[in-house]
Formats: sequence, C-alpha cells, structure tokens
Amino acid sequence: MIRRSFTLLAAGLVLALASYGLAAPKGPEPAGVMSARIPLFVNNPSQKRAGKLVYRGGLVLSSDRREFGGWSDLGVSADGREILALSDQGHWLRAGLTYDGNGDLAGVTDSEIAPLLDKNGWPIHGRENDSEGLALERPNDVHGPVVVSFEIEPRLWRYDLSKGLDARPTEVPLGDWAQPLPRNRQIEAITLFRPDTLLAFAEEKLGAGEDLLAAMEAYPNPTGVPMTRRLSVVPRDPFDITSAANAPDGGIFMLERRFSLLGGLGMEIRHIPAGEIHEGARLKGEVLANLSFQDANIDNMEGLAVRKGARGETLLYVISDNNYWRLQRTLLLMFEVRN
Repeated sequence: MIRRSFTLLAAGLVLALASYGLAAPKGPEPAGVMSARIPLFVNNPSQKRAGKLVYRGGLVLSSDRREFGGWSDLGVSADGREILALSDQGHWLRAGLTYDGNGDLAGVTDSEIAPLLDKNGWPIHGRENDSEGLALERPNDVHGPVVVSFEIEPRLWRYDLSKGLDARPTEVPLGDWAQPLPRNRQIEAITLFRPDTLLAFAEEKLGAGEDLLAAMEAYPNPTGVPMTRRLSVVPRDPFDITSAANAPDGGIFMLERRFSLLGGLGMEIRHIPAGEIHEGARLKGEVLANLSFQDANIDNMEGLAVRKGARGETLLYVISDNNYWRLQRTLLLMFEVRN
C-alpha cells in the first residue's frame, strides 16, 4: 500500500512538473543530423572569394528531431573534427565533421542533442532558456568548461562539459550594463578574450547614433561581485552583433547580421585587432566580408567559431539560426581568412 501510494505520488509530481513545462531530465540522444553540400554563390558555384574570405565548403543541416534548430553560437575542436553548438531554446548539439581531399567541409557524422540543465538539474525552460553566447574556457576544447550567456533573463552560467552534456551550471558574476536594453536585445555574444577576461556584447544599442554596448568581465571571479570594465562597438547600421570569437593574432572576429524588410538578410565579419580592445575603447576594426541573401547561400547567421588549419591558415565556421521555421535553413559554412 505504501509502495503504491509512493508510485502515485511520484506520478502526480511528474504530471505537475509537465504542466509547468518541465520535462524529466534526460541525457544526450542521437540527433540524426543529415547534411548536403552547397556552393557559396548559387548563380556562380565556382566563385569562392568574398572580400578577404575564401569559401572552404558549406552544408545544409537537417534533422527530424523537433529540438533541432535555432543554433545561436558555435565552438569547433582544434582538428575541426567536431563542433559544439548552442540553441536559443536551451539545447546542446555535438556533431562530427568530415572533409574532402582539398580539406573543404564535406559532411556530418555522428551527432547528439541534449537540453541545457539548470542549477537543480532540470532542463531550462520558458524565458530562462534563451541561450545565445558560447565561450570555450580552453581554446578549441569542446569537451571542457564553457560559459553560456542568456539574453531574456541576462546571466552567465559556466558548464563543465568534461562531466558530459548533463552538467549543471554555476553562476558567473555579470554587471548590469546591459539592463537598459530591451529584454530580447541584451547579452548576445561572448568570448574569453584573455584567460582572465570575458568579453561580452549586447545585440543592439540604446538609441540612434549611439554605439553598441560591450563590457569586459573578470573571469574567473570567485568574489561573486561583478568586476566590469566598459567599452563599446562602433555600429555598422543596420547590422547587429550575433557572435564573437578569438582571433589567432590576439584580437577577435565579430559576426554581424542584417535583417530588414527592404534589405533582406545579410552577414558580415569584422576583425578587431588586439590593440583596439581596452577599457573605454570604441571598437571599429576591419570588415573582412559582407554577404547578402540575394546572391549568397546564407541565412540568419548567428554563431562563429575559429581554429587554425593544418597549414597554419585561419579558418572560420559560421552557423545559422533557422528560427524553427520551414522557410529558413540551418547552414554551416567554413571560410579561410586571406589578404
């Protein structure tokens, strides 16, 4: 009788949690990601050059899993054989990558998907699951500790992925510098600029004619008290910042997206040299490439990762957020930086 009552109580608890949108915790599951190769320019497949970038292959990714999509940031292993992606509805994606004889991106191998967990070990849900930015604590270590930024409920959480994708997070102190922005336009991009400095960017600016907001946060910061140094980014309207990643020269690469009814979708990548990045700076850098949906195979490009190739070349990986909409696509593109 006691055992039966306990079973009924447990079942009732599960139903109650489900009614609040909380699913029972579960580990990684096969994602079944499929891929197809695409040229950069649909009407001119042989064209590889875009500004200072050279196209090194791209894929359309798909999966029957309803959780698949919305990929908002990206990490890549040092050998390029594995990616870690983060969705804006609170999911991890791991996937293996393959390359052709020229070293160009060719396909996807084994893949798995899992929910991000909260501090209590439950999948994050509702307004708390808008995970946007991803920073690897150790360069190109997609199986180590990472920091995740959340936009609607602004915060930074550290996940030690050496414990698996079911790791629970710990809090990272964050200043309130982005609080004046709308709730869905706050912390959008992060990167561990130096081992002791997390560089964070807001998606938008406070008003017309102003800079995009940014800050350097002390990391790690065991005090629990934010240690913030402010800086900003000179905007290139109508682009918004969607991701940032460390450059091999000590600076950063910044991915920016344009979306308007008149101009449509566009993306550009900026390089910010290390010498520009300091407290009080107005980051400007150099635009390496600017691509438009009208002629290039791009979509809502949101995630950026960087690694060094076998010949010492700098390789950029860019992933798109399809907004879980059938008219948009999940794209993974690879570029080489050249002068």
